[in-house]
Amino acid sequence: MKTVHIGKVPVGDEHPVVLVAEVGTYFNQDIGLARDYLQKVAAAGAPVFKTEILHNPDVCLRASGLNITFNHATGKQVESYRALIERKTVLLSDYAKLFAECRALDIPFVASVYDFEGVDFFVREGGAALKIARHNMAHLPLIEYCAKQGLPVIFDAGLVYMDELARAVRIAQAEGAPVIIHHHPGPNPTPAEKQNLRVIQTWKQTFDVPVGISCHYRGDEILYAAVGLGVNVIEKGVVDDNTRVEQDVVSAINLSDLREFNHKLLNCSAALGARLPVIPEPRDLNTRKGLVALRDIASGEILTLDNCGFAWPPLGVKSEDWALVAGRAAGRSVAAGEAIRWDDIRFAK
Repeated sequence: MKTVHIGKVPVGDEHPVVLVAEVGTYFNQDIGLARDYLQKVAAAGAPVFKTEILHNPDVCLRASGLNITFNHATGKQVESYRALIERKTVLLSDYAKLFAECRALDIPFVASVYDFEGVDFFVREGGAALKIARHNMAHLPLIEYCAKQGLPVIFDAGLVYMDELARAVRIAQAEGAPVIIHHHPGPNPTPAEKQNLRVIQTWKQTFDVPVGISCHYRGDEILYAAVGLGVNVIEKGVVDDNTRVEQDVVSAINLSDLREFNHKLLNCSAALGARLPVIPEPRDLNTRKGLVALRDIASGEILTLDNCGFAWPPLGVKSEDWALVAGRAAGRSVAAGEAIRWDDIRFAK
């Protein structure tokens, strides 16, 4: 697997897990609130910041008639999909203020994109990676356009068949774009039994690219399990208050907990260590066992487990060599509790 860089941040099996702090559109049209989120993300030490370039409400038809139902901390909310998009649409000039802050804080930023204009704007602003949301995995013109920008493309592999994912990856790689795949377990929030974290390994083995997870679990323990399975990126929503009634925030982590959360992720990542045990040399073998007399052994007496035992330190014959001396005769008298050495044993000449 080749390392993929999100700006200055390396992503891959040879590097620590990368936390992408996702603010999505939680701030609605309040770019000041978005900048506050960004500053807290940077202060907490999260290495990558993420949002969405949602600047044109016409990505959803005005007369679509579609409703969206989203979960929140105390129940469900139903809203017109078009109305939702309209209250979250942000001017590109306001996004420019947010991204200027990213550059000032020297934190790479990622965004989900929905149209070509948003892609062009994001590239001009110095974005680090483009994300294709799960609902755009069949939007082949957008995928191809993103792949031509010279940036990594992150695919949100939710609600897609493997052949659809393979098609998207093939299109991006044909244009030379580095690829990261995010496992997207399901609805928000996704319960533990619906996480299917083994998919992480399936994507890694199938596509040989870094794999992340778009976390929609209300809590954090699932993500520590994901790190153990080799996930390379953790994308987790972050917000000021995850109990408020708003789309997607139900599974977000509060910004006040972000520093500790990132610390735990890095500890779990560091704990994976080497693929084979690392043995410090020289080894201390003083507590391994050596052969001793359980009772007084007379010269010529046959050595068995009835008259021989094992104790540390191994001053004489080591326990691992018992098969070489079992059934042989003692070459001298050995007192109870005394170590039995090689020259105490009679071997045929």
